[in-house]
Amino acid sequence: MPDIADRMSVIDTDSHVSEPADLWQSRMPQRWAELTPRIKATDRPSGDIWVIDDRELGPAWGFAPAGWREPFPSHPRVVEEVDPAAWEPRARARKLDEFGIRAQVLYPNILGVHIRTLMEVGDRAFQAACFSAYNDFLAEFAQAAPGRFIPIMAVPLFDLEASVREIERCIEMGHKGILFSNAPEKAGLPALRDPHWDPIFRTAEDAGLSVNIHIGFGEAAPAARSGESDRQGDQKLWDAFASGFGVTELIPDVVKLTTMGFLSNAQAIAELIVSGLCARYPTLNFVSVESGFGYIPYLIEALDWQWINYDATNLFPDRLLPSEYFRRQIYTTFWFETDSLTRIVDHALPRARLQEQAAHEM
Repeated sequence: MPDIADRMSVIDTDSHVSEPADLWQSRMPQRWAELTPRIKATDRPSGDIWVIDDRELGPAWGFAPAGWREPFPSHPRVVEEVDPAAWEPRARARKLDEFGIRAQVLYPNILGVHIRTLMEVGDRAFQAACFSAYNDFLAEFAQAAPGRFIPIMAVPLFDLEASVREIERCIEMGHKGILFSNAPEKAGLPALRDPHWDPIFRTAEDAGLSVNIHIGFGEAAPAARSGESDRQGDQKLWDAFASGFGVTELIPDVVKLTTMGFLSNAQAIAELIVSGLCARYPTLNFVSVESGFGYIPYLIEALDWQWINYDATNLFPDRLLPSEYFRRQIYTTFWFETDSLTRIVDHALPRARLQEQAAHEM
C-alpha cells in the first residue's frame, strides 16, 4: 500500500501572511494617515516595528522567520532580509510547489494578535476600514494564484453590525471562514456562549462559512503609548521576548507559556459543546487552529464521561453526547505532533483494511 502522503493532497491549514509594509497606507484614506498601521524604521537590534497611531506593536518582521538561519526569537530586522514569499502570492505558490503543499489556509498577524490595540485607536469607522483593507488584500492575494490559497476574513468583533456587514462583503470576494477568539471576554467582549454572537454565527451558518478559533487571537494587551511602561506578568515576558535579542534567561518560561497557549483551545472546544452552541447551530463548522490534536481524544472522552455520570443525558434529552457534536462539526489541526500522527495512522489504517476486507467478503 502506498504511503498515506502519496494518496492525498497536503493542505497547510494554518499559514500566516506577513502584511506588506504598505498594506494599510496604500488602501486607507489620507485623513487617517497618522493612525494607520505602518512600519517604522528603528536603530534597535530588533529592527523595524509596526505602529498604530503612536503605539508600538513589536518587531515588524518577527512573524516572518521562514528561511531565517538563526533560532527564534531572532528574526529579520528589515524588509530586505525577509523572504518575499512571506507576502507575495506567486512567490508563496512557488514555495508550496517546492515543499509539496497543495494549498494553504491564510490568517493575519496584526489584526489577530493586536486587535485590542486597534480597539483603542480612532473611531469605529477607522477601525472597520482597517479590517476591510486587510480583507481586500487577502482576497487579492488568493486570486493571484487560483486554487492555492484559502482566505479567512478578520472582522471587527467589537462592532457586531460592522462585523456582519463585513462578512457579507467578504463572502462575495471568496473568503471561506471567519477568524474568531477562543475567549472574547479577555478583550472585554461577551463570552462565546453569549447570544450576543448569534448574528455572526447565523450569518456564517447560512453562508456555509467556518468559524476558525485561532489561539492567541486578541490576547495581546493593548500596546502602550510612547513613553509608557506599565506591562505586567505574561505580557511583560512576551514584550521582552519579542525584542529577539538578549533573552536567553527567558526561554524556559516562554516554552511553558507557548505550550499552555496551544492548549487554550481545549477550553473553547468544551465551551462550544456544553454551552449548546453546536446544538443551536447544527450545520455550523468550528475549527481549532494552531492548537494541536494530541489532547483531543482525552478531552472528548472526559466530556462524555462527565456528561453521562452527571446524568446530563436525562436532564437534557434533546442533546447529543459531546463526542457526537465534536465528530459532527468541530475540526482540529496538528503540526509537529509526529507521535500523535503515527498513532492515528496506525489505528486508522488497520481498521480501514479490515473494513475493506469485510466488504470484499460480503
